[in-house]
Amino acid sequence: MLRMLVIALLLAGPAVADIRELVPEAVLKQIAEETSGEEAKRNLDTLTLQHRMRASSQFDDATSHILRKLESYGLDEVSTLEYAADGKTMFGTQKSRPVWKVNFAELWELKDDGGQRTRSRRLASWEAVPLSLAQDSLSGEATTMLVDIGGGTADADYAGKDVRGKFVLTSSQPEIVVERAVGELGAAGIVSYAANQRSAWWKQDDRLVRWGHLSSFPKTKTFAFMVSLGEARRLQERMAGGEQILLHGKVDATHERGHYRFATARIKGADPQKSAEEILFTCHLDHPRPGANDNASGCVSILEVARTLNKLIDEGTLLRPARSIRFLWPAEIEGSIIFLSQHKEPSLIKANIHMDMVGGGPETKAVFRISGGPISLPTFISDLGFEVGRFVNEQSEAFAGGADVAFPLIATEGGKEPQLALMEGLDMGSDHDVFREGSWRIPGLYLHDWPDRYIHTNFDTAAMIDPTKLKRAAFIGAVNALFLAGFSNEHVPAVLAMLRKNALYRSAELVERLKPLEPADKSAVARVHFTVERRKIHSVESFAPLAERLHDEAADFVARLEALVARPAAAHASTNDTVYRRDPKIPGPMSGFGFDYMEDRYGADRYAQLRLPKYAGSHGSGGEYVYEALNFVDGKRTVSEIRDWLTAELGPVPVETVAEYLEALHSIGVINPVD
Repeated sequence: MLRMLVIALLLAGPAVADIRELVPEAVLKQIAEETSGEEAKRNLDTLTLQHRMRASSQFDDATSHILRKLESYGLDEVSTLEYAADGKTMFGTQKSRPVWKVNFAELWELKDDGGQRTRSRRLASWEAVPLSLAQDSLSGEATTMLVDIGGGTADADYAGKDVRGKFVLTSSQPEIVVERAVGELGAAGIVSYAANQRSAWWKQDDRLVRWGHLSSFPKTKTFAFMVSLGEARRLQERMAGGEQILLHGKVDATHERGHYRFATARIKGADPQKSAEEILFTCHLDHPRPGANDNASGCVSILEVARTLNKLIDEGTLLRPARSIRFLWPAEIEGSIIFLSQHKEPSLIKANIHMDMVGGGPETKAVFRISGGPISLPTFISDLGFEVGRFVNEQSEAFAGGADVAFPLIATEGGKEPQLALMEGLDMGSDHDVFREGSWRIPGLYLHDWPDRYIHTNFDTAAMIDPTKLKRAAFIGAVNALFLAGFSNEHVPAVLAMLRKNALYRSAELVERLKPLEPADKSAVARVHFTVERRKIHSVESFAPLAERLHDEAADFVARLEALVARPAAAHASTNDTVYRRDPKIPGPMSGFGFDYMEDRYGADRYAQLRLPKYAGSHGSGGEYVYEALNFVDGKRTVSEIRDWLTAELGPVPVETVAEYLEALHSIGVINPVD
């Protein structure tokens, strides 16, 4: 019976075989042939020469390169957007960070030669390896001994050790130990070998110098140097053998007032009534040198999309789409919050395509991913992105296996490996989180690599980047953007067919996911699942009208599928009927970049006591729970219903844990109860 009904549902309408049912093959061919992985790689080579800290002179130099290229490509409205970087101005939930200016920084080991101290070897240099100075270090100088404090977060780490006036060696991020080691106990400075991104390879290569951080808004002003794990182990071995290690460190660095300057340009839409609507490409331009995959790769890939589409449209090979396509190169997360909080009409941004790490070659161990976004923002755009991704997967895998295919999508200077992209839902960690957040609810796609064994290290170099992957990322972005920019009534039936096909696959996955759940959770999760499917159908209406007949057919399909899969059960005995509404005067996520609105307003100590930020579910972790909990606040859902949506997406969670977090948000005015 189940098999027969599934077959009947499949036969209810044509299924989309691949992206060629939505985009003509001739159009795909033109984009594939024009997109150049080599052009993108040459731009990447230039960007990786700059230490691109937010609002810095080298960030501006990288921006200037982007602007020159955009002008040479003939883009419309090439300009910069300028905002205060003063350490004071609030942009929604993001406090503007000051400019961090570094003139000099070096750390030397000294040797005592008959009472004469001379420099023995250099452990860190801002000029040679900027990553060897922790971000937001400030001026200071000291000549003193080194003391190993391990993690530096527990009393036992300091037991029997005199750190006053000494350098402390720690496995923790400098920002974690600064108040204890320097602020309370008087250490002169910090030497850290912290790993800020863990993967299966994180301790395998002990040469790597990793990105370290101090606060942009420091209570205790100091400096910190970063050394490799191998260097730290050698220092520890010498100290364990009774040797005293004498260091001299000097830093000339300040926090100053300045400006964020973000490059932007657009391809103007052809329809006078729709050209104000935009498909927006973003990346993040800021990163320590070299920062090749993270994130010069995303920056040059959207630059290549701009060149490719503008050229094909200008020469008449492709029709100019109705809507405009805009490109933006901001600072990570903070720049996107600033941009959206200052935007006159964010609702005109119909979709966001974000690229952050899209070029990692085989040596990086990178796995390419396409994220369609959270269930708090159901959209057909995720299905569209997945169709393009699957198309690239199939074509590139067949080509790698020796078949002749129409779309191998390889660069002459790049690899020939299959793409094998993974398709995902919620995947957090970059600017896309800002656009999809409940303040703006802008749907879209997130293209990225994970893992990457060299992320946030001095080995994230241009040599590790594959031009073929840059070409494929640009192709995927360009196809999605062109379709969305030109989406009209004629595309609706094919998009609904795509949603119908994918609803079957998702519902089959749902059946497996329901098996281990309690009866009440089974019912709640199934109910949420099919609500999401219905809202995907309605998401089409933001681009084109949905005729009543087409709507009814699509809704009927979902209803029959729900009747097949879902089984009603008793509701949860514990309920919380409180309904909250978001305060529109506080737009943005609770955690930005270098500033956490929630901790700042609620208090770090109190925040640490909340259960939801630390909660580990079967399909998600604390950061995802708190992000979605606020996104689900819509003035209609009860706390219990928000709990059900979180359970459906991330795994079962107690309603009391959710209620506690929402009440904390209420206490700082972010949300308020509906009367």
